[in-house]
Amino acid sequence: MRLTRLKVSELRQFRQPFELADLQPGLNLFAGANEAGKSTLVRAIRAAFFERHRSTAVDDLRPWGDSAATPTVELDFTLGDQPCRLRKSFLQKKRCELQAGSRRLEGAEAEDFLAELLGFRFADRGASRAEHGGIPGLLWIEQGAAQDVHDAVRHAADHLQRALDAQLGAVAATGGDELLQRVRELRAELLTATGKPRAALAEGIAAAEAARAEAESLAATARDYRDQVDQLRTLREQHQAESQAAPWTALRTQLAQAEAAWREAEALGAQRATQAAAVQRAEDLAKLLRQQLAAADQQAADLSRRTATRERTQHALAPAQAAEAAAARALAEAKAQTQAAATTLALARQEETREQLRRQADAARSRAADSGALLQRAQAEAERAATLRREAQVLALPAAELKLLRQQHERLRELDIQLSTLATRIGFELLPGASVTLGGEALAGEGERLLSAPALLAIDGVGRLTLAPGGSDLAERAAERDRVQAAHQALLQRLGLPSRAEADMREQAHRARAADADAAAKALAVLAPKGLEALQAEVDRTEALRREAEAALAQLPPAPATPPTGEAAAKAAADTAQHAAEAAAAALAHTRHALATARSEAEAAEREHAALAALLAGETHRTQQAEAQRRLVDTQAEAQGLQQRLLDLDTRIAAARPDILAQDVQRLRRSAEEAERSHQQRSLRIAQLEATLAATGAQGVDEALALALLQQAAAERRRDQLQRRADALGLLQLKLETHRQALTRRLQAPLQRHLDRYLALLFPGGRLAVDEQLQPGALSRPGNGDGDAAGDFGSLSFGAREQLGVISRLAYADLLREAGRPTLIILDDALVHSDAGRLASMKRVLYDAAQRHQVLLFTCHAERWRDMGVAVRSLPPAGNDQRPAGPASGGQALD
Repeated sequence: MRLTRLKVSELRQFRQPFELADLQPGLNLFAGANEAGKSTLVRAIRAAFFERHRSTAVDDLRPWGDSAATPTVELDFTLGDQPCRLRKSFLQKKRCELQAGSRRLEGAEAEDFLAELLGFRFADRGASRAEHGGIPGLLWIEQGAAQDVHDAVRHAADHLQRALDAQLGAVAATGGDELLQRVRELRAELLTATGKPRAALAEGIAAAEAARAEAESLAATARDYRDQVDQLRTLREQHQAESQAAPWTALRTQLAQAEAAWREAEALGAQRATQAAAVQRAEDLAKLLRQQLAAADQQAADLSRRTATRERTQHALAPAQAAEAAAARALAEAKAQTQAAATTLALARQEETREQLRRQADAARSRAADSGALLQRAQAEAERAATLRREAQVLALPAAELKLLRQQHERLRELDIQLSTLATRIGFELLPGASVTLGGEALAGEGERLLSAPALLAIDGVGRLTLAPGGSDLAERAAERDRVQAAHQALLQRLGLPSRAEADMREQAHRARAADADAAAKALAVLAPKGLEALQAEVDRTEALRREAEAALAQLPPAPATPPTGEAAAKAAADTAQHAAEAAAAALAHTRHALATARSEAEAAEREHAALAALLAGETHRTQQAEAQRRLVDTQAEAQGLQQRLLDLDTRIAAARPDILAQDVQRLRRSAEEAERSHQQRSLRIAQLEATLAATGAQGVDEALALALLQQAAAERRRDQLQRRADALGLLQLKLETHRQALTRRLQAPLQRHLDRYLALLFPGGRLAVDEQLQPGALSRPGNGDGDAAGDFGSLSFGAREQLGVISRLAYADLLREAGRPTLIILDDALVHSDAGRLASMKRVLYDAAQRHQVLLFTCHAERWRDMGVAVRSLPPAGNDQRPAGPASGGQALD
């Protein structure tokens, strides 16, 4: 197999079409930076072969953020000498086309053709996995997977074995092969390659299983029937016992008792609240009495202080009295000046108010007139709209009957046209005086008549002719027209209309009235957007404003004979006089305040002194003190008693546990309700079971179960017979294959020869063993004077396993090529863990393999592969034009 061209589009970072052309038959080197698309191109090749075009598990091919993309891969390749082209599209526009020489295949047929030819298979569901890769999965090495050779060989084992068979056919071709093949074919008729039942055996197992399931289902139905019978009997017994016991009655009684106890506990709580309030009042009174006794002691100390205060306030009274008299005289003069200025200002403001009221009255009269006119127009439009709607309502015809009327008229018109087409036309041109009648109608002169029904033509002096139009359709059409005409006339009579034209005129008149009513309503909405009531309210409001303005104007005093000074000048004079009066008043207020303060202090000091002295010297004070002391003792004793009763109530409440009693009420109420509900549900369940058992018993469950058991036994006998045959064929195949494997072990020399060819370039004198499953095993190589060194494949370093993984794949490719199978080697950044010496040896290995196979090697280290004798074609970095450099694209190749 040789690839000649690869083209991708809308695939991962390759949003635009990208093409690798002119691929060479031997070694092809491609270099690019990280994320340049090397692994994407390898993924595209694998997807083109390994993934079904209708797969929904290939979203990884979609460009980032492009949900409408159709990832597409196009490959040109040759198989032998036959040119082929494969084009496959995924996701949005799923398609697969294969042109193999002159043969064209599409869809799954093309995919299955390639799978059979190249040696791989497809996943039954979802994306392709490693176990489906077969030969291509072995030879197409993904990035970081070169060392994982064992799984790849296992997945390709069958194809490798067939290659050995083909190569060694001359040695192994005996009668045993035909026998083994025939045994395999016979076993394959019953079992798959993995030992799963198929065809007749699978059908026998399925039939036995279905029969077993049917029998078990019927047995379960029978058991359910018997269980339901038992359940019904138990439910009836329980229901009867419960109906007699009526447990909800006892629960309701307990509930009433619990509710009574709970109410008593709640009453104790109310008593406690009252008692606590009484305790608080006693404690508050005791506190007040203690404060009263402490205040009496403080009063004796206050008496001496009040004596000194009285003497000081008497000396400060005289100067304050003199200052107050001077300030009073100044204020009187200022008030006289202020009064005169205020009179002048009032006259000026009165005339200004008079002018404002005149303007307001004029404006109100104007607005009232406008609003009234607008109201009249709006009322007229409202009346017009109402009248038009009434007229439209009178003219309205039922929509359904109007529609039926039009349909009847249209049908009559169609029937008239049909009748005129089908009817017999009689044209006549009579001589003067001729006597001719047609259907009782006298004919004269010239004319034409249409006959849709038989008619009698009478000619005077000749006789009578019966004219009957031909065709049954004519009579049917005429009868139908009569029926439709009768229904049409009946409908017109019911609507009170002479004709259909009158109905149309009435409908048009109705629509015109309705349109005029809508126009009037719109005009009303323009004139009165908020409605007639709001407009009437606006008219009333403007009229009220007018009346208020005129009334206020009439209440003003008459205008003075001499016009007053302007309001501004009068206001300035009044403000000046007011400021002076305010200053004088402030001065008087200050002096009076000082005098009042001095007088008040003197009087207060005298009163307080006298009152306190009298209080302390009086008998009442002593009596009150004694009484307060006595009441304090009594109040404290009362508080102690109340506190003790409060503690007793707390004890009773704690013992009663109101919260638990409330829970008892809730629990017993729910229990009674649940008992009643459970009783009702049991009754309903009994009715349901009785209906179910009646229906099931009518189906004959036991008879159906007996028949199903017989069918199950027959199906199981057939299954066991086929299973014994499959087991016998499997045992025979195992023995034949065991014998053949012994022969195969002797015939592994070709694969070992290819391995030795490559291994000699990497480890001279070394040998890589191959086990019975064609897996690479232990590596033995010459030691440093201590004999050969051997090690299992898995114990080698990562780099050594990577190198041996590549070598093993190349050997398998040689084996396949010799067997005539197509081969293609792909290495995606392989051998990156090789040191310079090992890499040089591996280059010789790859160059040698490239003489027999096409090799596609992708790398991000172009400088390490410049000595391979071929051009290194560079891939553009991500985001560039996405066309590879090299001979095919016009770019430069790396030396």
